[in-house]
Amino acid sequence: MELLILKINEFLKNYHGNLILNNDDPNVARLGKANPNNQNVYYFHVDKYPFSTDYMKEVGEGKFCPFCQTRLEYEYYQYSHIGKFVCPNCDYGNHAIYKEARNINLHEKTFEIDDTLYKIKSNSIYIIYNFTAAITCCSLYHVDTNFIKKALSTFELNNGRFEKLVIKNTPTIINLAKNPTGANMSLQLLNEDKEEKELFFVLNDNQVDGTDVSWIWDINFENLNNVKRIVTAGTRSYDIAIRIKIAGFDETKIESYPDLEQAVKALYTNTTKKYIIANYTSLQPTRAELLKLKYRS
Repeated sequence: MELLILKINEFLKNYHGNLILNNDDPNVARLGKANPNNQNVYYFHVDKYPFSTDYMKEVGEGKFCPFCQTRLEYEYYQYSHIGKFVCPNCDYGNHAIYKEARNINLHEKTFEIDDTLYKIKSNSIYIIYNFTAAITCCSLYHVDTNFIKKALSTFELNNGRFEKLVIKNTPTIINLAKNPTGANMSLQLLNEDKEEKELFFVLNDNQVDGTDVSWIWDINFENLNNVKRIVTAGTRSYDIAIRIKIAGFDETKIESYPDLEQAVKALYTNTTKKYIIANYTSLQPTRAELLKLKYRS
C-alpha cells in the first residue's frame, strides 16, 4: 500500500491539474500536499451516517499522520480507516471541503450534495463515496446537475460488484473481496439488512490471489446479524469455514464444499436471501455458476 502511495505522490509533485481526493481517507488526502504549488486540489467528504462507529472495528491502514507520525484522532469511522480524522499535532486532515455528501439514508437510498437530493439504486456507504467523487468531478467540468441525477438514479452495479440477481426466486447479492476491508464492507451491508439471510463465501489461494490467506483473520465474522446458514467453497473452503467457526458462529450451520458447482447447488436448497462474497479468482467462476443456475431454473 505504501509503495503505491509513494509512486502516485512522486508523479503528483509536478502535476498542476485538477486533483480530486477523499478527505476521509488519510492515505488519499495526503496526496494533496505532494505539490504545494498546485492550486487545483479538491477534497470531498461524506458526513456521518447511521452505521458509523466511534471506534475502528477492523484492521486499517493509515492510523498515524504521514507528516509528523502522531496518531490520528477520529470523530467517527465509516468503515476501516475511512472517517472524519485530524492530526492533533499538525492539523493534517483539516482541509477545505469542496463537496460534502449529507443526510445519507441507506434505507431510502438517498443522499444530498449542495441541497440536491440524489436517489440511487444501491444502499452501501462505499457506493456513496464513489458517487460523491463522481459528482465532485462533474461539478468541476460543469456537467448539468439534472443529467447527473438521472445517471445515478439508473446506474446499477454488475459483474460481481455488489451485483443483485434473482436465482430460483431468491434475492442474491454478490461482491468481490480481495482483502479484509472489501470483505468487511460486504458483511457490513449484510448486517445492515434486518432480513433473514445466508452467507456464501468462496476463497481461492491461486497465485494472483496471494497464496497466504491469513488475511481472513482480519474479517469481522463476529456478531453476524440474522444469518441462518453459511456455505463455503473454493480451494481454501475449509480455512474460511474454520475462521467462521472460531468467530463463534454455530458450526452445525456451516457447510463446506471444495467443489464450486456442488456448493452452489447446496446453497439454493431454500429461498432465503443470499449474500455472496468471493475473492479475486473465485469471483467470475462463482458468478458463472450462479448464472447457469439462474437460467436453468
